[in-house]
Amino acid sequence: MQKKLNYFLITSLILINFSCNDGKKNDVLNSKAPPELKADSIKSKNEIENIERPEKTIIRNLAVDTTKVFGIWTQDSNGPHADFWLTKKSFYVVNYDGDGAMPYVLEKNEITLFYDDFIQKGLITSAENDTLKIKWSDHKNETEYVKFKN
Repeated sequence: MQKKLNYFLITSLILINFSCNDGKKNDVLNSKAPPELKADSIKSKNEIENIERPEKTIIRNLAVDTTKVFGIWTQDSNGPHADFWLTKKSFYVVNYDGDGAMPYVLEKNEITLFYDDFIQKGLITSAENDTLKIKWSDHKNETEYVKFKN
């Protein structure tokens, strides 16, 4: 895991900035600073994990339109609550056992989430018509979310 994270950081540092899909709105979000990860002791359900995570969310080199990606999302439009709320500051997991708001890295269309006790990566494949599709690295199939409207 550490080797993959180090590779991600090195690769991220040498990438060329690409222009954003939605112009000036994304320019404000695009960070040109390298990711600043720190070892963070966080109390998880059963133990203390030391994971490297950014102190705050990092968004840069966007290949997705954040006006379509940011929002409150659910897999079940008839369900009683949403699954997560994605903002420019955090990825907030609803009903998470612990602190639901966590920093993330959004690089091009790749999202990396820093939970209390693990890191999850995904590829945003589509964000159109109030539908968000993410191919999570630990799932075989793409996950489809719809805007939460309750």
